[in-house]
Amino acid sequence: MISSTSAQGFNETNSNVPVNIVHGTEAELVLFLVLNMWPSHFGLPILLAIILLSKKVHRHPTFVNLCIGFIIIGVSSSVLLYAGKTSGPEPSKMLCLFQASMLYGVPAFASLLALMLVLQMFLVVRGAVNKQVSQGPHTIRLWAMLIVPYIALLISILATTIVGASNPDSVSRNRRYFYCSVKSELLSGTIAAVGAVFLFATVVLEIWTLVMLYKNWRSARYPGGVGVELSLPIRVMAFGLYVILAMSLSLLSVNAPNSPIPDLVIACAATVTILIFATQPDIIRALCFWRKDPQLTFTPLGSTTKTNTGTSSKV
Repeated sequence: MISSTSAQGFNETNSNVPVNIVHGTEAELVLFLVLNMWPSHFGLPILLAIILLSKKVHRHPTFVNLCIGFIIIGVSSSVLLYAGKTSGPEPSKMLCLFQASMLYGVPAFASLLALMLVLQMFLVVRGAVNKQVSQGPHTIRLWAMLIVPYIALLISILATTIVGASNPDSVSRNRRYFYCSVKSELLSGTIAAVGAVFLFATVVLEIWTLVMLYKNWRSARYPGGVGVELSLPIRVMAFGLYVILAMSLSLLSVNAPNSPIPDLVIACAATVTILIFATQPDIIRALCFWRKDPQLTFTPLGSTTKTNTGTSSKV
């Protein structure tokens, strides 16, 4: 329960506001909002609609989960815009703590979403290069891959809420400029460290996957015209490079928080995801619905796709 002193602090909007540590400009604020809003309000919903409604496009649930997660992140980053509090007087402590608690969950949440997607890529490629026939769905593993990121998000939200509610003066928009934050070195350091661990695991799996593809390129295909998508190594590498960049900038944000660059580049995550994965051949074919389907179909990330001959396979 919040004490009366804390409750009084939540009703104030400008008392003891922490000093600004991120030196951003109005143009950078607009860019930050655009980078968060266009994919979460437009790009990703369209991509999800194609995946869920098209009979010719199939994606593993971990990829759908990644898209949904980035929509949640984009909406959370836009809370102050919805309330008309991106500039001017400080927003209410309650509103500010709500956004801060959501965004402080992003490092672990987004890192785990990426890790689960890359893990699925790794499992598909390993099965392909070892010529392993699918033994049916792994229900428990699948549900764990889908739920674990949200458990991490919930834990981060609860931890941030407890810290912010116990010290309302630490909650402000002014401190991080682009969004509300909670001034707590222990909380920020812990969240950054946990996110970095997950990102490091993601990089390891990315490298492992690329090594397997490099060593077994000719054997990483099943007979019958169905196998790992030919552009997969390029997309894996591109996604891995961005993961490394995000991890580096996350650490930079802790050591040099006055720079707006880490927040802006990390805000590009959803856009990078769209550029990498929405340009896959079957997505393009679904958009260009007037073109005739090719006879050969590839199945990315463990999806099932039919060819014109009626055969199907699951990578």
